[in-house]
Amino acid sequence: MTVIVKTIKAATQSNFKKLLEYIYADFDRFTVMFLTVSVFMPFYFTIASVCIVSVMIMVNCKKRTKAFSAPYTKFLFFFITGAFFIAAIYNNYAGMGCAVLCYAVVICGLYVRSVMTRGIFNQVMDIACVGSIWCLFIAVFQKASLLSVSPEYRPVSVFFNANYYGMIIEFIMIIALYRMFTNTDLAAFYASVIGLNFIGLYLTASFSSVMAMSCAVLVMLILKRKYIPASLFTLCGAMCVLAFFFFPQLLPRGSEALDHTLAQRLSIWGAAVQGIKQHPFFGQGAMSYWMICEKYGSYRTFHCHNLFLDILLNYGIFGFAAIVTYALVQLKLLFMRVKSHIYDNMNILAIAAVVAVAVHGMTDVTIFSVQTGALFLAVTSSMGISSAYFEKDLALSRFIVRYKEKIYARAPFAND
Repeated sequence: MTVIVKTIKAATQSNFKKLLEYIYADFDRFTVMFLTVSVFMPFYFTIASVCIVSVMIMVNCKKRTKAFSAPYTKFLFFFITGAFFIAAIYNNYAGMGCAVLCYAVVICGLYVRSVMTRGIFNQVMDIACVGSIWCLFIAVFQKASLLSVSPEYRPVSVFFNANYYGMIIEFIMIIALYRMFTNTDLAAFYASVIGLNFIGLYLTASFSSVMAMSCAVLVMLILKRKYIPASLFTLCGAMCVLAFFFFPQLLPRGSEALDHTLAQRLSIWGAAVQGIKQHPFFGQGAMSYWMICEKYGSYRTFHCHNLFLDILLNYGIFGFAAIVTYALVQLKLLFMRVKSHIYDNMNILAIAAVVAVAVHGMTDVTIFSVQTGALFLAVTSSMGISSAYFEKDLALSRFIVRYKEKIYARAPFAND
């Protein structure tokens, strides 16, 4: 918070030369902060920021080498490049654009991870908390402005739609909870952030976000061994469910919205399965569902509303295997950090974020967005802190050497 206050003070005093010197002295820190701020601006601003920073990293050999030193980076870029050309084969121009944008987001994510420190991480989390308040004010204004015209309107704030805003709130909830544990002096501020974002969550009327947030917070409390707060949170959740059951008018979208949403999902999933059967191995690139929904007469939207089906439809079995492989490597790194007790609070936050993505991914694919993806990468960038030893052990070359050693040990002549 100190760096944020100093920056604002320098800017308000019109001392731009001093501000530029301050930024230049710790360029990486301010680049990361700039990217974080962009997440809470209109999404086209986020896209522009990500593209600018990714180009800057690519032209700077030192920063590029450091960012790309993470394990399986070449494997990840090979997958994205393959996804681009698969989309090009089927004239999936939206998929090609998504692949390029994904490339930029991944580059930024790797860069942030490579320069992350404990101090920068906590400042980024504070910026996210402050940014969420700004987004809530916009959402409340949007809702109030259209309440008389469209009472069912779900505010989007600065995001692509209400569901993406809902996922951002999921992350903010666990971020604020993490900061309550690590910065007790400002616990009241973080508690107010949580309270305000409950208002935002209600306005989004996203059932998936409520479920994902609840699971992530519960996991976080249990891992922190806060069993009494976890029990109270579960009890409050159960009471809310009962209240909505007996008084459905309290639901932000009404009880009929659940039936309508379920019917949409079933229509989408049925068409997605048919599309997967047509192109089972490599898919047709990102946003393939948009290309097939009219053919199968299903609900028109951009993705499958299920993370598992969306990956299979877009990238096929081979693409799915590649993503799962990379994800498992990252989870193994996280497990190694947990086992070694390296920054336990950060590890718990990362686990909670993964839980939120997994639970939300059952009914939506909101993680595949510049803003949600960038914030998720910021939260999980803590895995890059003090992980050099573990990352060497996870390197693909090290894995191949160990595999050869096992094969050699089992050979009949191994003990000759």
